[in-house]
Amino acid sequence: MPLTTVWVDMDAYFASAEQHLCPRLRGRPVGVVPVFTRDGRPAEGSCCIAVSYQARPSGVRTGTPVHEARRLCPDIRFVHARPAEYVRLHHAIVGIVESVLPVHRVYSIDELACRLDGAERCPVYAASVGVAIKRAMRERLSDALTCSIGAAPNRLLAKVAADARKPNGLNIVEDRMLPGCLYDLDLEDWPGIGGGMRARFERAGVMTTEQMYALTEHEMARVFGSIDGQRWWMQIRGFDVPEKRTVRRTLGHQHVLPPEKRGAEEARCVLVRLLTKAAQRLRREGYRAGELVCAGRLLPGGQWSRRTVLPPTSSTGVLLRAMAEQWASAPRCRYITVAVTLGAMTQAAGSPGPLFEGEKSEERLDLAVDKINARFGYGAVRPASADAVSAPMRISFTSIPDLEMPDLHG
Repeated sequence: MPLTTVWVDMDAYFASAEQHLCPRLRGRPVGVVPVFTRDGRPAEGSCCIAVSYQARPSGVRTGTPVHEARRLCPDIRFVHARPAEYVRLHHAIVGIVESVLPVHRVYSIDELACRLDGAERCPVYAASVGVAIKRAMRERLSDALTCSIGAAPNRLLAKVAADARKPNGLNIVEDRMLPGCLYDLDLEDWPGIGGGMRARFERAGVMTTEQMYALTEHEMARVFGSIDGQRWWMQIRGFDVPEKRTVRRTLGHQHVLPPEKRGAEEARCVLVRLLTKAAQRLRREGYRAGELVCAGRLLPGGQWSRRTVLPPTSSTGVLLRAMAEQWASAPRCRYITVAVTLGAMTQAAGSPGPLFEGEKSEERLDLAVDKINARFGYGAVRPASADAVSAPMRISFTSIPDLEMPDLHG
């Protein structure tokens, strides 16, 4: 089983991106916070979505509330998250890696993989590639942006190898080193094994990585409750198992409302904004939706939600009309969150389009609006009732915005 995969994982990406963009932050403890108040301070009820390595010895981690991070690390500098900058930098990083070795697949905003072929599948070459990628990033960006690189016989083990040498590490795992080199890993050090999965292993009498390796293929499938267990059994042994084909089922957005926007009318305007964004994403990713669910959490308690089944559509107008019908029955009270979810999704290329000329005209209009917004930013053309400020861009771990996405300019 030769080496097949080089895994590149950016270290504390959002925090190191800020240190790269703001040299005065380099070498200092930094916490990236998504919500700042109007007077330019981090919202006390918010939390750190990224933390630099300089802050971690104090106990500050991703998810630590602002007030707790300040208590643990008095010298920490809080910075307001800038998703558009992180996306632009991500695309630059992909280009740098491409200059050394073709990128096989981007897995998240801070992780990607390259494939090794033929004579490349040896430890010496893999190590030289890792060194070259690090050097290229240092020369074309800065020392503030570091990455951890792992090479192994498959994607799972390459990711584990990179994680084991964070930050700024380079780790080669060959098949002859398996499984002994991984026995020191805690079960939750493995990608995909969280608290729930760990509990399944423990019910099977598995407390350590060594005990996990001792399971038979059938026993592993029983722990997972599906054929995925057999895939896992093979992957941890170094087999290069083809990746599972994934199919998108839903697409949606949710937003926590600030106090000044918790009234029913203000919440509706934010909901229009969320649905408009979701419709734009639907078209950009080449899907139509056959279901719309709008929902909200109420103050002081309770929930509201409505579901509408639709002919497959990507039309903003059709979706907004369905939302208006749903909202007519919504409680006229205060809301703490609102959310939209588009479901029953089908590929636009393989599903029937609109039948009537009016619907076809709406789709053509949507495409024209998308082009205008891509050039001039969200708000250039939008529904009159849409909140133009709330629900800023968020970066999904599995879907990286393009540089021409409207929200990158808005």
